[in-house]
Amino acid sequence: MMKRIDELFSSRTFLKIFSLVLAFLLWFYVTGGSDTDVVRTYRLSLQLRNVPSGVTVQRAPREVEVQISANRFLASNVIPEKDIVCYVDLQGLEPGRHTVPVKVSLSAGLKLVSMNPSMIDLRLERTVEKSISVMPKLPQMPDGYVVKSVAVSPSQVVIRGTESDVAKVSGAVVTPTLADLLSREPKSFDVKLEPQWHDWSDVTVIPDKVNLEAEVEVVKIKKEVPIEVPIEGKPNSDYLVSSIIITPSTIMLEGPKSVLDGIKAITTKPLNIEGITEDVEGQLSLALPEGVALLGEGAVTVRVTLKQKVATLKYESLDIEVRGRSIYKQWEISPNKVDVVVEGPPSLIASLEGKEPVVVAYVDITNIVSKKLSIPVNIETKVSGIKVTSLNPERVSFTVTD
Repeated sequence: MMKRIDELFSSRTFLKIFSLVLAFLLWFYVTGGSDTDVVRTYRLSLQLRNVPSGVTVQRAPREVEVQISANRFLASNVIPEKDIVCYVDLQGLEPGRHTVPVKVSLSAGLKLVSMNPSMIDLRLERTVEKSISVMPKLPQMPDGYVVKSVAVSPSQVVIRGTESDVAKVSGAVVTPTLADLLSREPKSFDVKLEPQWHDWSDVTVIPDKVNLEAEVEVVKIKKEVPIEVPIEGKPNSDYLVSSIIITPSTIMLEGPKSVLDGIKAITTKPLNIEGITEDVEGQLSLALPEGVALLGEGAVTVRVTLKQKVATLKYESLDIEVRGRSIYKQWEISPNKVDVVVEGPPSLIASLEGKEPVVVAYVDITNIVSKKLSIPVNIETKVSGIKVTSLNPERVSFTVTD
């Protein structure tokens, strides 16, 4: 029998069971089996109970610090918001300053150790309402725009708060932006109390949003601007543009000042003069910016005048031909050579360079009676489009030698 008992006490199973029982007894003693209380500190919201109707509580602290004692088991399972309630009872108090005690409601098993503060100072102020008009606070309008009308709906709001706060309200405004006004659509805006730097968090605005509809009118002005004609291409290489005459040279525009201020000139559709060899005239339409009206005709007359370019070619020491029959048998011409300068279109002159001269210099000795006489040198051209601009010498001497 004793041997079986010794085997039982020395077995592994018995030792495990004994260890578990011992551990449980120790845990029970430490946590719940002891009568020693623990103290814990909580910071809780302060409730206001039985607030008289028509008043607002001012300057009351929002939190209270309390110390609570309980046995270890209860202390570890406390839910502060449920098991500990701090409040002040304002029943029967009139508007004015008051000092009232802070009260604590505890769940069973909890004990109050301390509370801070235990008394609080507060002020009860009468709640009032007041109707005030809502005014639009408009932005600076740019040049050329004017606000014709503004409608706020509803035009009045009710403000509710303490007497002192309501007395400080100087007005109610809505503040639309320039984009809001130019949209020409009704929009909803928050009502803001003035002065706006003040903290109005304790004042209620009813309703807190209003609708605003504005009619913005564009102020139109008139402005005279020049007309410009874009030229495309170039005339024939033998010509250049001498003048461009635009009729009329200016036009009168009407539109918003902000738009007209940016317009320095109005252009027509481009005029193509590529390769032309003579003056051209035509009508061109005007390209107007958006939002601008034209006062007058919508087309202009454009005349392009050309001037022919000139190139020169010099023939040096051309032989002078003698034409006609003299009554004398022996005679001479002195000098017998001449320099000739001709001019014409550049393309024609360029085609003549390096080739046989296209001019002939000659004198006519028919019916000359004098034995010595100064006679003119004549020029004959073989192509059209050129003319002689210089002849040196212009006259030669006819001298009889027999």
